[in-house]
Amino acid sequence: MTPFERIASAASAALAVAIAFGGCTTGGGSPNPGPSVACLVAQPLLVQAYPISGSSGLPVAFALFVFGIPQSATPSTYGLQLVANGQTRTGSSLGPPPVPLQSPLATLPANYKYAGAIGPSLQAATTYQVQLTQPITCLGPATTGTFSTQ
Repeated sequence: MTPFERIASAASAALAVAIAFGGCTTGGGSPNPGPSVACLVAQPLLVQAYPISGSSGLPVAFALFVFGIPQSATPSTYGLQLVANGQTRTGSSLGPPPVPLQSPLATLPANYKYAGAIGPSLQAATTYQVQLTQPITCLGPATTGTFSTQ
């Protein structure tokens, strides 16, 4: 097992523990004002598989994203967001990956699966930060990478 795979496996296990013990919420179910230690440890590694982070020249008609998430995760609990010029645009929740998968595709760690999402409309000549909202609300969105359009 590579160091990357060990980290991903440990993060998945910590995520399950934090969910089971409510490590990220107060007794009333409200998010803590600051992330707890259990919450920070539980942060899973999310992989932007397509487009590969740093890609440039994507057409504005581009709409399909592919991510890598832990095998134990439910895709629909993650949502796509694109941030550019101080504005956040919301895409779809994650769902099944496209068939066939796009290429080039980032390699996933062991015990991960592909999931797909549809992005919002894009603007020309813009750099986007790609984020996934997460089921553990105290973590906030996780940045998975960037890309830019033609």
